[in-house]
Amino acid sequence: MSYSVFLFDLCIAFVLAAVLLWRYSNWMRQPILVTLAVLTAWYFSFLIIFIIPLDVSNTIFTNCTLSLQNTTTTTIITPTTMTTVPSNLSTTSGTSTTSESTTSTPFLVPHNSSSTLLDISNSSISPDANMTREKRSADPPHDYCSSPSSLVPPAVIYSLWRVVYWSSQLLTWLVLPLMQSFTQAGEFSFLGKLKSSLWDNAIYYASYLFIAIILVIYISLVPGLHLDWQRTKAIAAAASNTWGLTLLVFMMGYGLVEVPRTLWNSSKRGYSLNQAYFKISKLWGERSDAEGTLEEVLVSVEGVSRRLEGEQGPLRDLLDIIMRKVPLEMMERVRRRQRVEENDRGGELSEARMAKLHKQVLVALTAHYRTEAQWREHVDRVYWLEDNHRNTSSNERIFKRQVEPEKSGVMSCLITPSIEWYTRCLVVPMMYKVMAVVAIVMSIMLTWSEVTFFSERPTLSLFALFIQAGAYNHSYRWLEAISFFTICYMCICAYFTIFKVRVLNYYYLAPNHQSDSYTLLFSGALLCRLTPPLCLNFLSLIHMDSHVIPSYPMLPTAYTRVMGHMDVVSIVQDYFNIYFPILLLILTLATYFSIGSRLLSVLGFQQFLEQEELTGELVEEGRELVKREKRRRERLEDQQRNKREWKDTWGDSMPTAGEARQRAVGGGSLPDTAGERDRLPQLHSQGASPKYSANLDDLDGGETVLWEAEAPPGKRNKQPPRNIFDDI
Repeated sequence: MSYSVFLFDLCIAFVLAAVLLWRYSNWMRQPILVTLAVLTAWYFSFLIIFIIPLDVSNTIFTNCTLSLQNTTTTTIITPTTMTTVPSNLSTTSGTSTTSESTTSTPFLVPHNSSSTLLDISNSSISPDANMTREKRSADPPHDYCSSPSSLVPPAVIYSLWRVVYWSSQLLTWLVLPLMQSFTQAGEFSFLGKLKSSLWDNAIYYASYLFIAIILVIYISLVPGLHLDWQRTKAIAAAASNTWGLTLLVFMMGYGLVEVPRTLWNSSKRGYSLNQAYFKISKLWGERSDAEGTLEEVLVSVEGVSRRLEGEQGPLRDLLDIIMRKVPLEMMERVRRRQRVEENDRGGELSEARMAKLHKQVLVALTAHYRTEAQWREHVDRVYWLEDNHRNTSSNERIFKRQVEPEKSGVMSCLITPSIEWYTRCLVVPMMYKVMAVVAIVMSIMLTWSEVTFFSERPTLSLFALFIQAGAYNHSYRWLEAISFFTICYMCICAYFTIFKVRVLNYYYLAPNHQSDSYTLLFSGALLCRLTPPLCLNFLSLIHMDSHVIPSYPMLPTAYTRVMGHMDVVSIVQDYFNIYFPILLLILTLATYFSIGSRLLSVLGFQQFLEQEELTGELVEEGRELVKREKRRRERLEDQQRNKREWKDTWGDSMPTAGEARQRAVGGGSLPDTAGERDRLPQLHSQGASPKYSANLDDLDGGETVLWEAEAPPGKRNKQPPRNIFDDI
């Protein structure tokens, strides 16, 4: 037994979950319980992907060993005798409703194959029990079933699946939904938040109860079925897997087309840039709406604050809790506008009203921060794409950026502008095209296998044929590699929707530590809900679920023994679980021809369609918005640079605004300290005079008053820092 591969998979799954969580979340800002819950959900979801290949190879080895034992057993049997599985390898589990048994037929050996393994049901044994059978040349060798290097005791994997599966189900159906509502509850006590979250999920749990009642009634009407604890768990697994499979079909059907399309379009510079402009234009409206909603809520908060001004009591304490969660600059901006809604001037203030206001503030702040994070991410991506687009046609083959990053670390020394040009303008587009071609091939193979995996004779599923070939040759590394890459691509297609698609500005995983707690919990619940049925669907693709392919008698994997086969609900077993994946073909075709995008565009939801005239208008609008954002960032950088320069020049002896103004115009009567006048910006005698900017954009919010002195050409004077004349 070797635990090295098993332990490595456990560690690499944890590292992957932790790295992704660190990229998308802010561990220092969000509650520790949210971090632990999301990390556990992501870890269990990724762990299933890494351990399933080991489960497949171990199951194939176990079936091969049993077949070998059956062919070499010295036993008196009749031509109709069948060999059952030993008791220590029983396949009965907590969620399966039938007892598993296997015949002597070797696992995954084609029926028309001239295998060296013999079926004992057709063998003839001498009736003399005292005689030993002589070894024939056709018997399999002693080391025919060589053990895989990653062999793990079946009890270990089975126990791991029990913990992972039922913990994931508990997280996705109970814990994470409660935590989602808890994070945005407006109550001020723990019990109040818990009560509010339970009330918010009342409809959610009522639907569970309704489905459970329907299933119980259905089972009670089926003759020969009796409800017990084992069947109850099978019902729960069947309901969860049915819902997960429904969600999986839609997400994977979308990802099977969009993953190759996204990779191919990423190699087309002009297309990617226009699409980025389009997204910027749409996001601008969503950002403005979120900012307007937040401003309205803060106006209500300011109205309540004025009503409670000068008062002391529990309501004032609750208001202070709300005010501490609002950034100071936002409240100052609302106060400067002197707006208070009439509704906030009357009405009785109570704890319930404060809780409602608190929840409105939390929801508005979450939406505001989410749109701001999306805006920064999209603008940075436009900068990146514009740099690539401009440098692609450059003959100098030296990469030039719009904004030079701060050079620090070893990478800045190793990656020269020339190397960066070859990498970003030649290598990266070619890599995108290669990955797109590989993804297209994988998508076609997966779609074909999903549509045809229920076919028993002949075997049409391509991945089932690959696994059968590996099992026939006992190439366990080949089996594990095929299983790993297949299920990884299936997860990429399914998770692509989770990590890359926004849902009506309600859910978006933003990188650079910008995702909020609500979004992280929502993603954890989706992963726990999608991964188990995805792996069960993968086992069906490779014909390792005996209840999907009855003609393949074999021991099931430890994973299916934990999840069960959903035999209790026959309608799920006979129809839904097998034929519903055929809808993948319809969904992939609809995604390929952008039928959904065209329909949404007709309904008024703008989608990126190159043939549409409105798309071109939004692209131009996005280009102008990026130019405005670029000018705004340049002004901010100039302000910060000038402040640093003047702080370095004056240090702790920096004069006040009035002193600096008098000295600048040359009319000050203040005593001049030694060397101080030399550090002042000099106005030369060629008629130079101070000049104030009349640009209203520079005066937005009362932050800046530009000052500059006209000087002769070739002589650049240092400018005083912005905000130095705040007393004007």
